[in-house]
Amino acid sequence: MNSYALVLAIPLAGTALMPLAYLGGKKLENLFANIVVFSTAGVALSLIPTIGKGEVTIMEWLPGLVTLTAFNDSLSIFLVLVAACIGALIALYSTEYMAEEKDLLRYWATFTLFVGGMIGLALTSNLLILYVFWEIVGLTSYALIGYYYTDPKGAKAGLKAFLTTRVGDVGLLVGVLALYFGTEPHTFNFFEIADAIAAGQVSSTVLAVAAFGMLVGAVGKSAQAPLHVWLADAMEAPTTISALIHAATMVNAGVYLMARTYPIFSGVPGWADTVLLVGAITAFLTGTLALVEPDLKRVLAYSTVSQLGYMFAAAGAGSILATQFHLINHAIFKALLFLCAGMVIHHVGSRNMYEMGGGVGREMKFTGTCYLIGTLSLCGIPILNGFWSKDLIIGATVEAGNMAGLVLLVLAAVLTVAYSFRAYYLVFCGERKGEHLHDPGIAVKIPLGILAVGALTSWLAVDFITGQGEASGLAIHGMNVGELIHHTISSVAVVYSLVAIGLGLLIYFAVKDTGRAIEKGSPGLFKLLRAGYGFDGFYLAIFHGVRDLGDTALAAIDKYVLEAGVNRGTASFFVGAGKAGRALHPGDVSYNVIGVVTGLLLVIAVMFLAV
Repeated sequence: MNSYALVLAIPLAGTALMPLAYLGGKKLENLFANIVVFSTAGVALSLIPTIGKGEVTIMEWLPGLVTLTAFNDSLSIFLVLVAACIGALIALYSTEYMAEEKDLLRYWATFTLFVGGMIGLALTSNLLILYVFWEIVGLTSYALIGYYYTDPKGAKAGLKAFLTTRVGDVGLLVGVLALYFGTEPHTFNFFEIADAIAAGQVSSTVLAVAAFGMLVGAVGKSAQAPLHVWLADAMEAPTTISALIHAATMVNAGVYLMARTYPIFSGVPGWADTVLLVGAITAFLTGTLALVEPDLKRVLAYSTVSQLGYMFAAAGAGSILATQFHLINHAIFKALLFLCAGMVIHHVGSRNMYEMGGGVGREMKFTGTCYLIGTLSLCGIPILNGFWSKDLIIGATVEAGNMAGLVLLVLAAVLTVAYSFRAYYLVFCGERKGEHLHDPGIAVKIPLGILAVGALTSWLAVDFITGQGEASGLAIHGMNVGELIHHTISSVAVVYSLVAIGLGLLIYFAVKDTGRAIEKGSPGLFKLLRAGYGFDGFYLAIFHGVRDLGDTALAAIDKYVLEAGVNRGTASFFVGAGKAGRALHPGDVSYNVIGVVTGLLLVIAVMFLAV
């Protein structure tokens, strides 16, 4: 069995064998799960010397029909490294953080299956198998987000994530089918599809359907606007899961898909600009929401969505190097922030920053120092890792000539500094007003220390990260540290980056707590931001429906729309949308099955007609 098969087989086999570890109690479960994940990380590291620009055959899944093949380029291998290595650190952290949980079998089984799903998604060069692993990741993330299923909030958060990402998954399925039926002979192999497109054998209509279908899939999985609403609510999951899914792995899947498909879709009119603008809008939009959010984990969630927006923008600008570099840097500093936040929440007993009592940094000095390092990196403060990759993204947007995207990304950088330092100030600064706290044990300090060092120094490995040869069909030009420094200081982008940092710091020092300042200075804007611009209200109207204009409808409007400052003329639109949603969702299983089958037949018919 080659290393590519082994790195996938270990977590999947570990999931299957996890019930045997359950028989030995918690200690054996923790030990076995860590052996599985650390072994996976070890094999993942062994793949680095094999990086090339082709593919490796692993096995035939359906003999004569589907062969499981793997990319062996840097784009795939480094996503595998993120999933496996960050996953290993989180697994070690979990042995202390989850020590009081009773149902560790369910936790570890879904944890290892999720890691295996992410690795399979990153490696496979077969679009059908990619879709299978894509769904495995979606299913396990639903189970992990809803881990506390007896808590109504946790159960609803898992369901919301599942349903929202399914909307995107339909788009991905349409894109996969379009490419399959649009090639002759039909194939799911990425290389064969790319060759057919390069030879002009795929019609422009099919290519456009595939390009924008896959964009919808990426938007759902990476929580980009307007399908961003699930990720903040997913913070009901254990913090270890927040770090694994929402900082380092699953949400990167959409970014990976956009980077992977760039060479075959970049010629589709409007596709690249759309990807860039979706990312830029998302980065700015969710940055504004973080300004007023009182929940520490939700602030980090909005920050995650915003940083993913930067990666989307880089992919749309054609800078796969910047996308890959920021993906790895973000995985490091955001996992660090989530894990530090988890320790604070675990000890304080609240996620609300106004209820934490402040001054946590005085008593949890190690945790506070690590969180500060993560904050500085997130804000793009020189010379931490976030500065270099974010500057590359802004530079790529300048070179792409997309001024709207550039303005939004610079404004998002300003907001990032303001809300990040606000969170640090509310939690870690000032005099301690609550009970006595203490730093965590060694099982937690080790991953926090490693991630903190990574946030400080990972940019020094830019030559290692980007210099492993071009990805398959992608122009990833490697840089060494000297070239990175020269490129940064000689680019106009560094001026935008430093101005954004300066403006963000001015806002922070002027008001400290932007949430209170906005609430006092502009109550209407505060309500609009706290209502998330009404996206949840809109989706509630669509999927649950409003039967009539009676008291129930008006109460729903008042709660989800009017509190956000939207007038009743706009609210009537929500009511109409609700009626349409009710008509399409009667709750009858037979009716729904007929709708699903009819929709599938229509998709297949369109694919055949487009060939």
